[in-house]
Amino acid sequence: MSEQGNNGAPLTEETAILEEQALNQQAAIQASEDDHHQHLLGHCHHHNQMQQHLEESKQAVASTVNSALKAEVAHAPDTDTDTDTDTDTAIDSVSSQTRTVKLPLVNVFAKGGYCVQMHLGSEGRPANLIVDTGSSTLVVKKQVYRPHDDQLLQSGPFAQQVIYGAGGWDGPLVHTKVSVSQDGLKDDLLAQDSLDKNTTTHVPHLNLAHEPLDLEGCPVAIVPSLEHQKTFADADGILGLAYYGLNKSYDLTAYIEQHEIKPASTFPWPFLEPNSVCPAHSDHDARSCDESDEQERFSGEDLKRFRKFLKKQPQQTVVPYFTRLNNSGLTNNRFAFHSKRSSIHIAKDDYTQEQIAADPLNKGWLILGGGKEHTELYQGKFKTIDVIHNRYYNVKLYSMSVGDQAPVEAPALQEKYIPSHKSNAIIDTGVSGILLTNLLYEAMLQGFGNVSEAFVELVTPFKDIRLQEEGIDMTELFKGRDMTGHHPNDLSHWPTLHFTFDGEITNECPDKENEVIDKAITVTCKPEHYWQLNSPSPGKACFKIMGQLPRWPNQCLLGLPLLNDYYVVFDRSAHETGVIRFADQRD
Repeated sequence: MSEQGNNGAPLTEETAILEEQALNQQAAIQASEDDHHQHLLGHCHHHNQMQQHLEESKQAVASTVNSALKAEVAHAPDTDTDTDTDTDTAIDSVSSQTRTVKLPLVNVFAKGGYCVQMHLGSEGRPANLIVDTGSSTLVVKKQVYRPHDDQLLQSGPFAQQVIYGAGGWDGPLVHTKVSVSQDGLKDDLLAQDSLDKNTTTHVPHLNLAHEPLDLEGCPVAIVPSLEHQKTFADADGILGLAYYGLNKSYDLTAYIEQHEIKPASTFPWPFLEPNSVCPAHSDHDARSCDESDEQERFSGEDLKRFRKFLKKQPQQTVVPYFTRLNNSGLTNNRFAFHSKRSSIHIAKDDYTQEQIAADPLNKGWLILGGGKEHTELYQGKFKTIDVIHNRYYNVKLYSMSVGDQAPVEAPALQEKYIPSHKSNAIIDTGVSGILLTNLLYEAMLQGFGNVSEAFVELVTPFKDIRLQEEGIDMTELFKGRDMTGHHPNDLSHWPTLHFTFDGEITNECPDKENEVIDKAITVTCKPEHYWQLNSPSPGKACFKIMGQLPRWPNQCLLGLPLLNDYYVVFDRSAHETGVIRFADQRD
């Protein structure tokens, strides 16, 4: 999912971005020491000067990160531990404690989006959270988490709100323990057989410990509204894996004191009831509510009005879950994503949800801290594209081509949207389709028409997103196709789409044996990924590419169909803003 841009945040956005860059730079320095130390010493000149530079940079960045994290800690609720000491220790921790944790994913809860199971609070409540590189917040449904039972919960005066391209929510921000485990779904019927029990034997060099990976005092947003919870479909919330700058919170201390809200906290959520927000006090003035104000009251259910209310409150950026894992020395500053589908594969009408979840096509992997070392999941060389800004996983899209036809240049992001959206494309695991700009969408239709006018007739009705819930008969995709010698589901008569990005060019020592080093990197989307067969029901097919949303800038949202053929590593440790590495999945 992609968060909507915010042009009006009074908190210095650039400060938040600089802080995130400092965090990433620290991780890059650590990664250079850990993963490439011998490589650098053996193949790069002036290694003594480089090592000295790394140490000096590490000290400078550690100071910046200390300031950023302590600013948050100063406003966080008290705990039984010495928080300042813990923060310093986390920042100074060494990578010898880092782990790679391979977590199974299933796509049955979120209409094709992939969920990882996490455990929350003292009771270890399981929650199936959508893996989303288009947002940064860890958010969960209240009924799933049961915060009143959590003896580790620490509440305070902070609230969060996120509005996505579709849907949104608001609710209190609390802190508690969050755990994941490689065995996390072993006893879950919906994910039986997801675990690769032989991983530690056929890849013995990996540190794939089965003990839980615990993160204490982790920020968690709670959604009490049943209406807002529909944003997550049947999932329990979202695990945002984007960067620091997206994770805003709002300090409601003044409002809570003015209205004598008890307890003096956003938890339990005091804004759920109708007319629970008085607009006269939303800007901290001393006026009393008159009759007209009373008539204008609203609640947290009204996302747009509540957003305006929150924007008048002091803001604070919250360090996200994955950044905290890295800062605590628990994982390296990268994660990998492995998937097969962008819609749920339903082979038979009478399949239960458990049988659907057991289908290998509906499974995947999230590897926290992992990347190239997981050779069991990929083959061949990596294609590496630059993340040009660390707000989202912002990338620069050069062009798109249909089959072997001439490429069409991707439009640039309009200047007025650069402060909020940063680039003309993002890579987003939380989007179960591909959203193109109008120019590229029309170019795709023209390219399809150059192959067959029938192709255009088949895909055009999917401009109405409601057709995704109905699909069309699969047989329509094969009309006029001589299937002699072909598999009945063979879509090879449809053209492959090619997307060309700004690639990684670096003065560091490139891994030429394992990477394609080029300024222009092309990633493909095959017809079996932009068409999803046996979805939303057996014998049906749905088309997963849409045009530009109303009032959306010239930015492509490149979701699961582009990723489904690859093992994808989001390597935040590379350079200042990271890279994304694509390798073909192992057969």
